Amino acid sequence: MPLVSVSQLAVAYGADTIFSGLDLRLERTSRLAVVGANGAGKSSLLRVLAGDLEPTEGQIDRQRGLRSAHLPQDAPVPVAKTVLEEVMASRTDLAAMRHELSLLEVAMSREGPGLEGQLSRYGDLQHRYEDAGGYELEARAREALGGLGIDEEQRGHDPAELSGGQQRRVELAKLLVADADLLLIDEPTNHLDLEGIEWLEDFMAGVGTAFVLVSHDRRFLDHVCTGVLELNHGTAEEYPGNYSAYVRLRVERRARRLKEYEEQQDHIRHQEEFIRRYRAGQRAREARGRQTKLDRLPRVAAPPDDRRPRLRFATAPSSRVTLKASGLVVGREGPLLELPPLTLAPGDRIAVIGANGSGKSTLLHTLAGELPALGGRVDLGPRTVFRLYRQDLGRGQVTDSQSFASNQNSTVMEDLLADHPIGPERGRNMLGALLFSGDEVNRRVGDLSGGERARLLMGKLALEPTNLLFLDEPTNHLDLPAQEVLEGALAKYPGALVLVSHDRALIDALATETWAIEEGGRVRKVVGGYTALLADRQRDRRPGGGGDAGVAAAPAAVGRGEGTGRDRSERGRSGRDGKRDHDGHAHEGHAGSGHDAVGHGRSGPPPAHSSAPAVGRKVRAAARSLSAAGRRLESEIAETEAALAETRQRLLDPTTFSDPAVGAAVGREHDRLTGALAELYERWADIGAE
Repeated sequence: MPLVSVSQLAVAYGADTIFSGLDLRLERTSRLAVVGANGAGKSSLLRVLAGDLEPTEGQIDRQRGLRSAHLPQDAPVPVAKTVLEEVMASRTDLAAMRHELSLLEVAMSREGPGLEGQLSRYGDLQHRYEDAGGYELEARAREALGGLGIDEEQRGHDPAELSGGQQRRVELAKLLVADADLLLIDEPTNHLDLEGIEWLEDFMAGVGTAFVLVSHDRRFLDHVCTGVLELNHGTAEEYPGNYSAYVRLRVERRARRLKEYEEQQDHIRHQEEFIRRYRAGQRAREARGRQTKLDRLPRVAAPPDDRRPRLRFATAPSSRVTLKASGLVVGREGPLLELPPLTLAPGDRIAVIGANGSGKSTLLHTLAGELPALGGRVDLGPRTVFRLYRQDLGRGQVTDSQSFASNQNSTVMEDLLADHPIGPERGRNMLGALLFSGDEVNRRVGDLSGGERARLLMGKLALEPTNLLFLDEPTNHLDLPAQEVLEGALAKYPGALVLVSHDRALIDALATETWAIEEGGRVRKVVGGYTALLADRQRDRRPGGGGDAGVAAAPAAVGRGEGTGRDRSERGRSGRDGKRDHDGHAHEGHAGSGHDAVGHGRSGPPPAHSSAPAVGRKVRAAARSLSAAGRRLESEIAETEAALAETRQRLLDPTTFSDPAVGAAVGREHDRLTGALAELYERWADIGAE
């Protein structure tokens, strides 16, 4: 019997139907992600499943005795005096048993009549309390809080004194200690830094409890979910597999349905033409027969329009170097970071990651000139035009014209035209591309949701011709379709980017270099994206490992005069050609000309996430030119690549996920082979270095 069975469910607010006709079965092995645009009803569905919201229509059957735990987006009012007690108090069942045990202990201490019955009741209740995990509750609460970054000192604080991000972590810890059959989780990664997200990801990947979750973190969904429920245009549709499989299957299903619709429309037009031509002629009887069949023909519905924002960043001509920084020390009240030397050229994309409070945004605002440097200097190229996308969505004070603020009382149209006087007609077209249509252009900016404000601000940024963008958490507040649109637009942007983000999928898709701010202000530099960073950290954890000194460096010896991989290439060319001026700037050239997407002259192995055939051929060619050990290594690489390709094909096959356990096993095998291939590439690089 399923944990929950839902039939023809509908939710409406007033006259607005959010979704209808939803059928769903949740089994004990369900690991379901709910995706869709903002406003599609994802949070409403979780509230219905939790019993906090009555559906407008439909039926919900829950297994008798089902225990569910719900993590909403908004934290409830605390009920305890300390953070640790607040988490423990969330287990109301255990609290009730503890209270009864205390009352029985008091009664038994009096040794009055009924002592035997009290002893029996106490023994039974004690066994139930132990079986429910009562004696391990405090240890589990401490473990959950520690994994989510709430240290021992903070556990003794009043929950009401915590920041919004810390309160979110406390609510998540409550969920993790719940002895529930079904977890209902709404945006669990909100306010978490990457360390917290990874801890939660590992926990959720290993949890045996069924869950339904809503998240805008694509990599998180890929790693923890084995099914996806899409809410779109008021309807729901299930897909097997993780988020990546859903994206592929969605395209395939949409293409198939569109083809079926178009073929039927062609058939209908052909029949209608025959009926029109022969209705009154010798073949009138046949025409009437065809009309009858046409009237009875079940119509194939046209696939709904895939309503997504459209975005393209305007670009300005660029010099070969857009920005240089040397000896840079950043901080607000005191030094936070000492930055390695940095040279940015068109096409460079640096992702900056780190724990909350490590100085990521401070670094970005210092490079953009909104905060003064505590040491060193930042020089712009002679033709550099940059803009800053702020995490506060334009709500804060803006210190210069390089970023945008919004008047809360202005309409959406007025806000756009205030910074870009392009005229009402073009402004309406631009806002339509950002999904503000009809009367929505007359809404107050102050009434917009976070996602709507983010789309408006990103549209204003895209209208500015630039060749350098500083982006502070650009995917915050954006739903998954908008994130994918932004990723595609930035991938086509020819200028330079400095990006602060917790979106690991975005970093992997865009970054040519990743800077991780680690404990003590150390900056680890890695060529590639987030997956390359994980591989570099894994090398450090191995005995004798130390990472690549040319890729990661401590502040005391950062870079040794080296910037990004592209920097080294630029210096090599400028040294040969003698074309740099006294400031170290290259003379002006066409934006992006003569530059690769990543650095030149790399002698190390390809990044762990790279498995392109060209990389494999280069690896094997190099191995053949080496020793017998190299030839053996070539064979191992070829075998691992073949196994990885076969595993990827299984992941793309929807039938793999008909059994969630099989799907999870194939996913783990894919991860194992990816890591093994990265290690083989590293061994190849070591042989080549000898």
